[in-house]
Amino acid sequence: MVKWYVIHTLSGSENRVKQTILEQIAKNNMASFFEDIIVPTIELTALKRGKTVKVEKKLIPSYVLIKMKMTDESWHLVKNVPKITGFLGDKAKNAPRPLSEKEVQDILSKLKAETQNANAPSLYEAGQQVMIIDGPFDTFTGVIEEANLEKQRLRIAVSIFGKATIIELSFSQVKKL
Repeated sequence: MVKWYVIHTLSGSENRVKQTILEQIAKNNMASFFEDIIVPTIELTALKRGKTVKVEKKLIPSYVLIKMKMTDESWHLVKNVPKITGFLGDKAKNAPRPLSEKEVQDILSKLKAETQNANAPSLYEAGQQVMIIDGPFDTFTGVIEEANLEKQRLRIAVSIFGKATIIELSFSQVKKL
């Protein structure tokens, strides 16, 4: 019976472990034993050196989810992949413990929710005070006049020489106070 299991890996090796398992499955003609392999990650936008870039954040660092039929052959295939420290399970019996359907659904729904939250930045509202963290007005504070969630742009009133000036910035150029 095909069930979900959790593999513990060395930190930072999750994607490489997934790739190696896929290669071993193909090499050993064992595709019928494996259904899915998931490295629980979310994609975020971050500001690095003045540019907006996409970065990957691991939701559960050092762990990979694998849906497989547990047999001696499939267990050995996975266990012998470099950078895998083992399956999560009962160490005394040396048998991996499969995840329950509820546990799998909880992890997948958390992954989906985190992805949606990452792509829908914390809601900015008119009247809210923010600090500018990028651009020519770096370190200035201002008040949001208008927030466009679709374009991820803000119109902010900034006081320059005692006069309110409206500027337009992206969500990534400000942070809430």
